[in-house]
Amino acid sequence: MSTRTTVRFRRAAETDLDQVLALFHEFHEFHVRGVPDRLRVPHPYDDAAARETLLGILHNADAALFVAEDDGRLLGLAEVYLRHDTPHPAAIDYVYGYLQSLIVAASIRRRGLGRQLVAAAEQWSREHGAREMRLACWEFAEGPLPFYEALGYRTMKRTLVRSLG
Repeated sequence: MSTRTTVRFRRAAETDLDQVLALFHEFHEFHVRGVPDRLRVPHPYDDAAARETLLGILHNADAALFVAEDDGRLLGLAEVYLRHDTPHPAAIDYVYGYLQSLIVAASIRRRGLGRQLVAAAEQWSREHGAREMRLACWEFAEGPLPFYEALGYRTMKRTLVRSLG
């Protein structure tokens, strides 16, 4: 991170897509290292399909992609969606923000960018009528769970797995 400039947080634009894809590759490979029995690195990445997906996010009123930028270089991003619980007579339904992805480049972690990106996603969700934020994260030794817990997120439901083989 440059000492002469300040990190700027903004909505992503189509001109950011190459750097956004590079961040998503780093994000995926981080998770592959954490849960190699569940995830793998595709060879090659399908960047054309990913680019179409990202364009859809950029043009979706119920989604936002925030980036942290320093001197033209993207350092991180937050991908958030506005969602609604399925109405059910036995449950209270919510409008909520869903943090799909939070990525900060490994070389710049632990400097507060993740917190600021989460804050941007939360603010956007609040402005769009959300009453809470939700996310799902893999649990592994170097994983993000402690980060989210430090921000006040709590586990509400777990998926338990037992191998049958």
